[in-house]
Amino acid sequence: MAERQRTQSGDDPFAGLNIDSHESLENIKDRSFCPKCHASRKYFCYTCIIPMPEVASSLPTVSLPVHIDIIKHPREIDGKSTAVHAAIIAPNDVTIYTYPDIPQFEDKAKVLLVYPTDNAVTLKDLVKMESSPTNGAAHSESHIADTGLPPQPKRTKYAGIEGQSTEGVRQFDRVVFIDSTWNQSNQIFRDERLQDLQCVILKTKKTHFWRTQPDKPDTYLATIEAIYYFTLEYHQEVVATNYQGQYDNLLYFFSFMYKLVQKSTAETEGLSKEEKQVRHRRRTETTTLEAQLRRQKESTEASTDLSVLIVN
Repeated sequence: MAERQRTQSGDDPFAGLNIDSHESLENIKDRSFCPKCHASRKYFCYTCIIPMPEVASSLPTVSLPVHIDIIKHPREIDGKSTAVHAAIIAPNDVTIYTYPDIPQFEDKAKVLLVYPTDNAVTLKDLVKMESSPTNGAAHSESHIADTGLPPQPKRTKYAGIEGQSTEGVRQFDRVVFIDSTWNQSNQIFRDERLQDLQCVILKTKKTHFWRTQPDKPDTYLATIEAIYYFTLEYHQEVVATNYQGQYDNLLYFFSFMYKLVQKSTAETEGLSKEEKQVRHRRRTETTTLEAQLRRQKESTEASTDLSVLIVN
């Protein structure tokens, strides 16, 4: 595994996190073809959800305390989604579904849905409810009173498990995230198959995503940020052991791409509109050429396969 790095810059939002070195990514200068779908990719294939061979052996892997299911809206563009970061870094603990595909839940009482609905609770409050069964109703009423919002009838809060203490709080099997724009997420959230799941909300965090959504505050997180912060909270409130940075590499690709965007932004500062257009045109021409080469390679492979069939 690559040596870990600790960035000291005060402008780096990832400073101090235990994120592995990005050296192997920095050494990749050109795109190559995905070994499965033959699409032109650079660091990973977001269609096949696999790392590119050039970096596969040097990527960090993370083991999560709970399985994560990501339900992606069909209109969410694969190449712009950060959900794939989690699936590549934690392949044994993350599954991505494209709606209307939704996982089957054997026991909904052991599944959480991360979504800011009216009666969602924080993990901290959920642990209190679990460890104090008789106080569950009081917590629910308190939450509604604090927010001033009415409860959503189909979303049920769980009564605590009798006889459990905070240390013995129920372990959950799965956590569900919706990967889409906020305007698209409601369609998935209201799906009947997701009803009766306990909804939880995250503590307020500021996003560092470079693709902000119009008219949305900077507390609207990218999917990989939400997964990372949830995992931290879950470790603190449910696992309840000392955290030693073991999930920080969930942000491995995200932190790398953040720095690339910052660098590109700095390089284009001061450029005229015409100069920026030239840079964009060159990138577009490069992408077009790569696509042409990919189609040519696929055509050659198809011809070769046909020749083999004819000979046989």
